[in-house]
Amino acid sequence: MSFDSAKVLAGVGAILAGVGVFGYVVPSIIGIILFLIGMLELANYFNDSRLRSDIIYWFIFGLIALILLASGIMALVVVYHPAIVTHPMIPYSGMRFIFPGLLTLVIFIIIAAVFFLLSAIYLRRAMETMSTRTNESLFSTGGLIYLIGAVLTFIVIGVFIIMIAWIIIGVALLSVKEPSK
Repeated sequence: MSFDSAKVLAGVGAILAGVGVFGYVVPSIIGIILFLIGMLELANYFNDSRLRSDIIYWFIFGLIALILLASGIMALVVVYHPAIVTHPMIPYSGMRFIFPGLLTLVIFIIIAAVFFLLSAIYLRRAMETMSTRTNESLFSTGGLIYLIGAVLTFIVIGVFIIMIAWIIIGVALLSVKEPSK
């Protein structure tokens, strides 16, 4: 794949991933996959194994965080299941299940947060590498903003910061010129 094709693929993917932050899951998933493929092709173009491994680690740690978060929600549903499906005429006190269910969810969220932060660190490293390879400072800025957004995700503002970071990374990818080898 050529440099221009890879950068457009990754750039459009980054912008779709940024738009997906607003709750559009399908464009976000498509965007992340396009970004992953485009960045791996750019790593091949630059013949940079560190960039390639950083992008792969970013994806793997992000996927683990997503799976852990989904597992935590499923565990919460399983714990609360008796409270949801009991017969209306049978008295039932679901209060005894509240603490274990919430504790399970909190544990899953904390572990997922660790993996999400690891993912953000690897994306920042990849963007730093892209910044040095292409002499485009927007990559470095986008990676830093993404990391800050990942730290602040637990306050709602972090999600919007991540959206801005994806758009900055997308603009950087779409506007970068092919460097001389």
